[in-house]
Amino acid sequence: MDDKAAVKNSLILVVDDSKYMRFKLRQILENDGYNVIDAENGVQALSAFRHYRPQIVLMDCMMPVMDGFTACTRLQELPGGDRVPVIMITKLDDDKDVDMAFKAGATDYITKPIQWAVLRHRVRRMMYTRHAEASLEQSEAFNRTLVDHALDGIITIDAGGVVQSFNPASERIFGYGCRDVLGRDINLLMPEFSKEFDACFSGGQLTGRYQRAGAIREISGRRKDGSARTIELTISEFYFDEQRLFTVILRDITKRKRSEEALRESEERHRTLAENTYDLISEIDCDERYLYLSPNYRDVLGFAPGELIGRKVADQVYHEDCPAVKASFRRVFEHRTIEQVIFRFIHKSGELRWFESTGKTYRTATGESRVVFVSRDITERQRYEETIRHQAFHDALTGLPNRMLFKDRLALEIARAKRNKQMLAVLFLDLDRFKLVNDTLGHDMGDQMLKIIARRLVGYVREDDTVARLGGDEFTVLLPEILQAENAVKVARKILRAIREPVHIGVHELYISTSIGIALYPNDGEDAESLLKNADTAMYRAKENGKNNYQLYTAAMNAKAFERLAMENGLRRALDRNEFVVYYQPKVNMNTGKIIGMEALVRWQIPGRGLILPGDFIPLAEDTGLIVPIGEWVLRTACAQNKTWQDAGLPPLRVAVNLSARQFQLQNLVEVVSRILRETGLEPRWLELEITESVAMQNAEYTVKMLHELKDMGIQLAIDDFGTGYSSLNYLKRFPINKLKIDKSFVSEIGTEQDNEAIASTVIVLGQSLKLGVVAEGVETEAQYDFLRQHQCDEMQGYLFGKPVPPDRFEEMIRRKSTL
Repeated sequence: MDDKAAVKNSLILVVDDSKYMRFKLRQILENDGYNVIDAENGVQALSAFRHYRPQIVLMDCMMPVMDGFTACTRLQELPGGDRVPVIMITKLDDDKDVDMAFKAGATDYITKPIQWAVLRHRVRRMMYTRHAEASLEQSEAFNRTLVDHALDGIITIDAGGVVQSFNPASERIFGYGCRDVLGRDINLLMPEFSKEFDACFSGGQLTGRYQRAGAIREISGRRKDGSARTIELTISEFYFDEQRLFTVILRDITKRKRSEEALRESEERHRTLAENTYDLISEIDCDERYLYLSPNYRDVLGFAPGELIGRKVADQVYHEDCPAVKASFRRVFEHRTIEQVIFRFIHKSGELRWFESTGKTYRTATGESRVVFVSRDITERQRYEETIRHQAFHDALTGLPNRMLFKDRLALEIARAKRNKQMLAVLFLDLDRFKLVNDTLGHDMGDQMLKIIARRLVGYVREDDTVARLGGDEFTVLLPEILQAENAVKVARKILRAIREPVHIGVHELYISTSIGIALYPNDGEDAESLLKNADTAMYRAKENGKNNYQLYTAAMNAKAFERLAMENGLRRALDRNEFVVYYQPKVNMNTGKIIGMEALVRWQIPGRGLILPGDFIPLAEDTGLIVPIGEWVLRTACAQNKTWQDAGLPPLRVAVNLSARQFQLQNLVEVVSRILRETGLEPRWLELEITESVAMQNAEYTVKMLHELKDMGIQLAIDDFGTGYSSLNYLKRFPINKLKIDKSFVSEIGTEQDNEAIASTVIVLGQSLKLGVVAEGVETEAQYDFLRQHQCDEMQGYLFGKPVPPDRFEEMIRRKSTL
């Protein structure tokens, strides 16, 4: 290092209580190119040292506040202070002050008066020495850092193999600490080291004082825990203080060796897999030609690998899929990404097979791009997924589009109609009395009928129209691109005629009808939900108008729908508000005209609106499930009222209560009836329970079991609305009932309809043969009365003898006269 290098960027701290001396020293030193700062006492000097970190300190010995000796001693205690040269300046030249200066840590001293040339020379020499020492320290620190932080192990040994140094990487490799190894034989770490060492340095391989062994060698190592490692090492010779030493640079390659072994095993495994896997493996060049094909191409596609090598991949790809396959190749080659493509491959026989292929690029040793594709035959999976997709959007029973697909198509057609300013229609169909078919003939028969109806609907619409099954017995029809409402009406009329045609299933000839609601775009709604809702509303109006007809939606129908909703909400609160009342209609002996019982009939008394008849709210109660608590309330009220009349001394009469389908299906029905009788105190013989014929036949075996349990309690049982269902005579004989009630639809046409007269008389004869009482409902005329009496009907009820009345009026009727 030259003087200029030593002076450049050097900082000297001058400490003297004499302002003149500070000025003079600064002037001399700055003229030589040094940077100078000064302080006038020891305290300031220590502060300046902490802040500026000078390379040399010139310090006067004798100063106020803190003398130079004390300041020098304190400076040595500061971080880095022990490495900064200090030149003491004194005008005393005796051994005592010199000795005090060196004891305080001074590097040199100079006396006053100062000889400036001598000062300049000493400062220059010290600055040069300081820079040399700093460079050496830096170099040593750098080398030490390299060794300490090297990823490779670095061990120094002497000629006898004794370890002299052991870096941290060596500690990590062998698991020994440095202190565990220093002074011990290197064979502790590598048992075969001596043999390799002799091989490296025998035979005159070394010709100079600093030589490196010629080859990298692999050797077995042993960790402190006894585990074996594979070590890769080189050995170099050097001399230090005339001592022959060796540097062993080593690397733990255990993982690499394992990886290499795993790679060899993997290559063998992949070769075996390629030759035995069911997946097809192919290698393709950048021209999209086959370079390699796994042997199973013959089994899967009928081609021997040799038949396709060199040919274009696209030659065997189905033409519709070629663009997607070629685009996939481009992406793989251009972006070197993993690419997946699904396409159809042409089997040698001409059959199309679906494949899912995944490709990945790699480069050969010459830099050429290749793609390896693994292809799997997914033909069966595609067929299965297509089936699943079809099932997701189609009705499983009929194969028609389901609600989801219908709404999707409807939304598309609405968008098209909006663009083209066209009309479309939605028809909402609900089969009339279909539940009766299910209940009487079973669900299998019902399913057969639904399939036949579906085929008829498809046959009566255009190819572009959509017929869907929403569920149960509900169907919808989408009629796009119609010119006027009359077009939809014509289709509805054709559907009504088609549905009315007899349905033949096995030995059965069945008749059914449908109610249709029609909503038009854009007048009745501009979105799928609105059109479906409004068509549904129109369908309910068709039901209310007697079924087997169609209705075009009108805005007024929404008011009816809102009224229904309001009624449902009111119905839910009616029990809590005590709005239900029970009316009683007398039942009369046909021969004597005497009142022998009554039927309990519920009414809904709405404040501000008046009395609501059962026909207006019972269907809604059944739909919502509220019929169960309402029915239980009616039963309890009727039993309690009858017991009250008996306790008041009135002639004991039997009260009849109708059980709904939901009530009759309750598993705890017997328990409920028993509890009500027990709590009201009414004897079971004064209660008669009625179920309709259709309810009885819904699950005949259950009906037999339940009726027997009720009969065993002493309760009278009757089949209501008899003649409207499909009762089996065999089951009828098994039902432990007391009475049959002729449905009022047959009674009402006595005298005008001979068929209904025949049914009524047949029911009477049937009841007599089974030793059952027969009750006629809805008797309103003398002609009906005469016919029934002539045919020996047992009991009757109807407006001819008495309307349903409140409890007080019925009590008055009984007290006034017990006969009519």
